[in-house]
Formats: sequence, structure tokens, C-alpha cells
Amino acid sequence: MGSAEAVWIALGGNAAFLVALAFLGRSIVHQWLEKDLEGFKQRLESASALELEQVRSRNAEQLELARHRLESILRQNSKLHDKEFTALADIWEKLNEALGHVARLVALFQQYPDLDRMEEPKFRAFVSTCAFDDTDRAELLRTKHRNEFYQKRIVWYRIRDAKNECTLLHREIQRNSIFLDPEIRQRFLKIDELMWSALISREVGQEAGDIKLWRDAASQLSNDIAPLKAEIEGLLQKRLGYKAGNIPDAAVF
Repeated sequence: MGSAEAVWIALGGNAAFLVALAFLGRSIVHQWLEKDLEGFKQRLESASALELEQVRSRNAEQLELARHRLESILRQNSKLHDKEFTALADIWEKLNEALGHVARLVALFQQYPDLDRMEEPKFRAFVSTCAFDDTDRAELLRTKHRNEFYQKRIVWYRIRDAKNECTLLHREIQRNSIFLDPEIRQRFLKIDELMWSALISREVGQEAGDIKLWRDAASQLSNDIAPLKAEIEGLLQKRLGYKAGNIPDAAVF
């Protein structure tokens, strides 16, 4: 009798017992597998939750950093725009001041007070407040040719004042050049150059007694400077978002 038969006899040939034993074995193995699978799922879920939280944390940090960078850029841009608009307003004001002096200086029609006909008290009051220095005031009080002396001397004070105003304009453009739109900056530099050219022509013409240079300066004002100023005004209105005609002139010429 073989060993298999001996086992079968020992077990009494109970087939039902063998089936039950096999089922019990499968149940135990199934329970082990379920426990392992459940543990694996829990570990997987735990690892996934941790990884997800880490991703969320990194994203939140990146979003916060991006927000700070954006706010910094917006603040910087706001400051630059504020500086640009302030610079444009200052240069425009200086331009009108300087152009007013240049226009009065180069105008072919000049007006002067009639000092020869002025009564003495009024004349002395005028001399005390005019643009002359003390030396020229004293000479004006002494001379018998009041109109001639005044008209010859006053032009040099007007040249001085025009030069001072043009210098202030030039410095304002140079000081704020970095904040200006390139097209606007180029126009400001050009009108600055033209105004100095007209001013020098008028000064040299006065020294040489050359009326042609005076006429050239007046022509340059009307043909070159005035149109360029109008062009600059249009560019400023566009840059500042204004409708046409909303920027008043500080000087009319």
C-alpha cells in the first residue's frame, strides 16, 4: 500500500474534510492578501496625499512670489509714469516760459514806453522798477535822449532773460531725458536747438546792426519753432490721454 493510500485511510477517506480544509486554506490566503492590499492602498493614499500637499505648498509659494513680483512691477511702473508726467508738465512749462521770451525778443514789431514825453515823477518811478542795473538806471536819469538810450539798452536785458529761460529749459530736458518717450524727447531737443539758433541770430544781429539776422530769427520762429511746438503739444496730449485743446499755453506768440 502506498503512502497516499495510507493517508487516505488515516483520514478515513473523508473527502468532505479535504474540501473543507482546502476552502479554509484559500480563505486564510485571501484574508492575508486583502490585508496586504489594504495596507498597500493606505500607504499609497498616504504617500499620494503627502505628495499632493507638497505640490500644493510649492504652488502656493510660487503664486505668492509671482504676486509679489507683479505688485513690485506695478508699483515701479506707477512711479515711472508719475515721474514721466511730472517731467512732461515741468518741461512744457519751461518751454512756454522760454518761448515767450524768445518770441518777444525776435518780434520785428517792438513796443517801448515813450519816456521822452513822460512826466518826471512817473518817469522816475518807471526807472526805479525797470530791468536796468544801477549803472544803467543812473545813466537813463541823466541822459536827455531817454527813448534812444532805453531802447538800445533794454534789448540786452531781454537777450539775457531769454538766455536764462532757454538754459532752464535745456537743463530740464537733459535732467528728465531718461523718463521721456523717445519721440517726445527728440522733439524737445529739436525745439531747444531751434530756439537757441533764433536767439543767437538775434543777438549777433543786434551787435552787428544787421537787420537781416533779426528777420531770420523772426522767420525761424514762425516757420520752424511754432509748428514744432504745435506738434509737441499734440504728442503730449496723446501721451497723457487728453483730448485736443486741453493743454493751455502759458505764452501766446
